[in-house]
Amino acid sequence: MTQPVRHEDKLTFDSAPHAGSTAVLKHPETTPVQISTELERLIYAIRDAVGEQNYQHWFHKRTRFEISGDRLIVRVPNPFILNWLLRRFRTALTNAAQLVLGPSASSQLEVDESLILEGASLPPASAEDLSTSTRPSAIDNNVKLRRDGGTGPLPSSGNRQPLPLAAMESDQPGSLSLPSNRRRFRCFDSFISGECNDLAVLASRQISATPGERYNPLFIYGGTGTGKTHLLEAIYTEVRRKHTSKNVMYLTCEAFTNYFTAALSSRTVPSFRQRFRNVDVLLIDNIEFLDNKRATQEEFLHTITQLIDHGGQVVISSDRHPRLLTKHREELTTRFMSGLVCRIESPDEATRHKLARSLTAGMKAIFADDALEYIVRRCRRNTRELQGALNQLEGQFSLNGRRITLSVAREVLGEMADECRRLVRISDVEKVVCETFGVTAADLRSPSRRKAIALPRAIAMFMSRRMTKSAYREIGMYFGGRDHSTVVAAERKVADWVTKGEAVGLPTSCTGRTIAELIDELENRLQTLAC
Repeated sequence: MTQPVRHEDKLTFDSAPHAGSTAVLKHPETTPVQISTELERLIYAIRDAVGEQNYQHWFHKRTRFEISGDRLIVRVPNPFILNWLLRRFRTALTNAAQLVLGPSASSQLEVDESLILEGASLPPASAEDLSTSTRPSAIDNNVKLRRDGGTGPLPSSGNRQPLPLAAMESDQPGSLSLPSNRRRFRCFDSFISGECNDLAVLASRQISATPGERYNPLFIYGGTGTGKTHLLEAIYTEVRRKHTSKNVMYLTCEAFTNYFTAALSSRTVPSFRQRFRNVDVLLIDNIEFLDNKRATQEEFLHTITQLIDHGGQVVISSDRHPRLLTKHREELTTRFMSGLVCRIESPDEATRHKLARSLTAGMKAIFADDALEYIVRRCRRNTRELQGALNQLEGQFSLNGRRITLSVAREVLGEMADECRRLVRISDVEKVVCETFGVTAADLRSPSRRKAIALPRAIAMFMSRRMTKSAYREIGMYFGGRDHSTVVAAERKVADWVTKGEAVGLPTSCTGRTIAELIDELENRLQTLAC
């Protein structure tokens, strides 16, 4: 098992430690420091390569470093920072990797949206971050698990103090020792509400006041960066403030899966159940992670059923409506729909304006009104995109001290936003549409004109034109060698359905959803894949 390394308020992992290897590197602003791990040596090499000022502004508390073989992986919170770092520091990062890892080493930058920026800094690593770092990110629960003894038993639930999962510690062999500074959970006061999220906010506040009495479970869904995690954290914070005797637990669905898999592996399932089925409020983020994990789905269903039956409150977030969780057991999705299902839409213009004003109030950069208006109009998909754009421009201000005018905003953000959107491919659209409608790629490319095939095909063509900007001829050829006029007709037909608010009208998991709602969710999923 890899050993956690503490460095600059971040917890990372040395994935390839060398026994007995020790180096002494000089911190640019301090006395020499003893460096005992490969990852620490690499971080110091990066500081030297990019310069202390650049490191503090662009890397410190903004990124996470990992080593995979002879490759340096730099994880960043959004595509704006990714593109900026690629342009300015790719060579320096590669040189630092080769200095520490060897001449064949390379560097790679990836967007990791779990690195949610709070102002200019990141929250400390939480338990769910650790669990995803030390175990495979995708676990097939249909395969018999190998008992390798690599993970110790979970902590007992005997302590009923209302601690988050991020606060759990264990002295068991092979278990994780967590950092002393805990995750900072956000509150309702910092959440920007508007027409796009009013119902979800109201329901969240009500169950925070009286957990377990109504809206149980509360299911909140929406695209990436719309505020689902913020609301779950706010519920956690408010319940702990108002109901100090209640045991409240927040964690990602991936963390739940990892803990359950560890319990199966170490034969400590009774301890696992005691811990998770004896809380008063359970908050689970990103339930879509349970796709195809049949064993964990069954365990989760029994867990939330027992909690709800005994007066506990369950809150769940997802990137899609329960009906679109087509790889979940039907008993689970119907349980999700038995409470209150709230959709958070992409932020409307008024909400984006309020968010932009709130964010810039704490920045040193000076934004011209027309520049801020341009940013708000351009960053429509989610709050993270808007937040990333503002941070990008603040970075520009810190480098040259120039006021952020409209021309500066266009120069810095225009090309980057276009590059990110162009990453969506027709094959990505095909994959997401097939998963949503339960059809195959061969169906979409076939000559069939049955509605169950023709409607998904039309939506796939519409989304391909909207998201990829590919030519009509290219899209037609991809979907079965059709000519450009077929794609034009499909685009117009779907656009008309959206305008009229038509429902899907197919006996699938999408029943009852409007075409506009479905396309909005498809677009959010595609942007998540692209960025």
